[in-house]
Amino acid sequence: MDLAFEKGVKIKAFPLMARALETPLPHEVPFQAAFSVGKKRFRRAVDRNRIKRLLREAWRHEKSGLAKNWQAGSPQWAVVFIFVGNEIPTFSDCQHLLRRVAARLEQELGSATDESRSNPS
Repeated sequence: MDLAFEKGVKIKAFPLMARALETPLPHEVPFQAAFSVGKKRFRRAVDRNRIKRLLREAWRHEKSGLAKNWQAGSPQWAVVFIFVGNEIPTFSDCQHLLRRVAARLEQELGSATDESRSNPS
């Protein structure tokens, strides 16, 4: 997770921020996702947990669109989603935010894949 913050791609879609890093994962899956909500903004654990639950459910709906062209052996990505807003979002807000982040992530995936094809090191 630390590598995602050091070397990962930063994607902003206020009030959601994502850090993504191409990395080998222990299972044959295209993505591994983590969700974080700051304790400073939401003191109560039930509020933080609700936001993370909403984001996980929205990600579950959205990731299939990103993974549709993925094949075993293709690059895998670790993604960390960080909620930086001040109010608890609705589920539709979470879906909208994750669609925006997924669109940007898809662009990054495409550019990273193109770079790895042109520079096979």
